[in-house]
Amino acid sequence: MEKQDLRMKVEQALRLDLPYFSNPQTIRAIDEYVKNNPHRPASVLLCLTCPEKEEKLEDLKLLFTVRTDEMPTHAGQISFPGGKKASHETVCDCALRETFEEVGIEKNKLEVLGPMPEFPSLISKFFITPFISYFQEPLLDETFNFNRDEVQEVFLVKIGDLIGDNVFKVSDKEYKGMPYPLYEFFYEDYRIWGITAHLTANFLNRLGLIKKPLP
Repeated sequence: MEKQDLRMKVEQALRLDLPYFSNPQTIRAIDEYVKNNPHRPASVLLCLTCPEKEEKLEDLKLLFTVRTDEMPTHAGQISFPGGKKASHETVCDCALRETFEEVGIEKNKLEVLGPMPEFPSLISKFFITPFISYFQEPLLDETFNFNRDEVQEVFLVKIGDLIGDNVFKVSDKEYKGMPYPLYEFFYEDYRIWGITAHLTANFLNRLGLIKKPLP
């Protein structure tokens, strides 16, 4: 797969008007909650492997981290590298800085393709901007020099392993009285859920890889 083909596919996907929620009641409730609970800017980075050695989109891998149990928020959960934006930086710079601090990936090794829409983190009260990127060179191995104070594990998942009906699940839940869909990906012994699952599902949906309608 050529880099320019991946770049074109992702840039087209990012231009789509594809909100995270489709239920009007959920959208109204979230808008009201955010209005009464100011959110701060943050960002994360979705890192794809280099396309040069892969034949198709589904063969690319997506990088995830497992947060340590000592983290003040979302302890022990699976996430994308990222965090709170500092006042002197852009949200893109924030995502790249946090990725280096957490996983040890230098920004010059990555090509950033663009952002998805902000996602409201209702519990931690952040507006999270997810950026899509890929490694400019193929990985020699899948080990990373990660920050063990924040990250317990780093792992890569092939996109094709995330799109099966037995892997991706959606269920109806509530948060503070508002209807809120719970997204979950079950891959090997990992349960990817919460914001990370929402961002993953939206990205895969933009690429046309999720075959079920999202609530």
